[in-house]
Amino acid sequence: MIRAVISLLILLTALPAGAEVTVRIFARTKPVTVVFTPRQGEYRLDPGGPGGLTVGPGETVAVTRYDDEVIFRTLSGISGVSDTLRFTPLSADALFTMRAPARAEAVKTLNGSLMISSYPGSLLVLNITELEDYLPGVVRAEAGRAGPPEYFKAQAVVARTYAYRTIDRHELDGFDLCDDTHCQVYPGIIGESVIINACRSTAGKVITDRQGVLIEAAFHGNCGGVTASSEDVWVAKHPYLVSITDPWCGYSASATWVKKVSLTDWYDFLRSGGVMPGEERALYSPAGSKPVRIMNRAVAGKNINSEEVRVRFGLRSALFTMRPEGDSLTFSGRGYGHGVGLCQDGARAMAEKNMSYEKITGFYYPGTVVTDVKIVRRPLRP
Repeated sequence: MIRAVISLLILLTALPAGAEVTVRIFARTKPVTVVFTPRQGEYRLDPGGPGGLTVGPGETVAVTRYDDEVIFRTLSGISGVSDTLRFTPLSADALFTMRAPARAEAVKTLNGSLMISSYPGSLLVLNITELEDYLPGVVRAEAGRAGPPEYFKAQAVVARTYAYRTIDRHELDGFDLCDDTHCQVYPGIIGESVIINACRSTAGKVITDRQGVLIEAAFHGNCGGVTASSEDVWVAKHPYLVSITDPWCGYSASATWVKKVSLTDWYDFLRSGGVMPGEERALYSPAGSKPVRIMNRAVAGKNINSEEVRVRFGLRSALFTMRPEGDSLTFSGRGYGHGVGLCQDGARAMAEKNMSYEKITGFYYPGTVVTDVKIVRRPLRP
């Protein structure tokens, strides 16, 4: 018993009361040139040695990677070379924009400070900001722009929980989180008041299991009427990520879908798993059958994983039926996404029925509670 308690303590680590996060910007496209422009207030540009300067609104600074250093040039013609550039706001309300001219990236409006250095093959662009300032942009990117306040509160608590639990994901890379789907999508500072207010009214609130440990706050677009177990989809088993019947999400356009793929592509996929064409007939669904979430479908002594089928053919979910029709295979399915955890369409419908965000998260994560981040713990990453 003593050994078990010690092992539990080793696996857990306390969380800080307040969090400043370092987010890698443009993590997906990894630009070699970026443009910094103060939008509101002034910034101090510190090149790590003599020659610092103040940059005001409208004054752009272009930064380009050059081997292990970075070159900067201002609109007024001031230039220099440095290992690391740091831009520090000179007022609390300062904002700036970032562009990556040669990449397919939207312009980001950001607050806090900025550090830019050389990275293998690209620039490392890091935005240092408060987690609570980071959160509204994440909520809009992940939850959309439309919905009642309680829906956005639920998503805010989920996104905050996710961020705190994974905050050391890029520790070895020199930052906390990235702005892409690998962590959570972060478009920058937003202006939608309903989302900002939802984040502010739930500030510091996170979801934990019965031991006070931050949960794996998985979420998806639409579960198709039944969520998936994390054990079935990702092997990892969590008592709060189990399959539950969801009566709330059926109204959505994402609830049903149909997709056809060529039998040639289907047979190629089967062969890659050791199943020869003709052996797969047991996989096909009888006429009139309803979509079912069967994660591993046995055929010819092999297992065909439905999640792998979903990813391979770009299906909206792994909740489907399969029927050959002519030279095509028709998938008829329900839902959108992996199906684990909170169903966003269902959560929105619950909020429209005036259910609280605590009731929404409690429904999708059974046995969990919403509490203050100051008194919770998170598991150490292996």
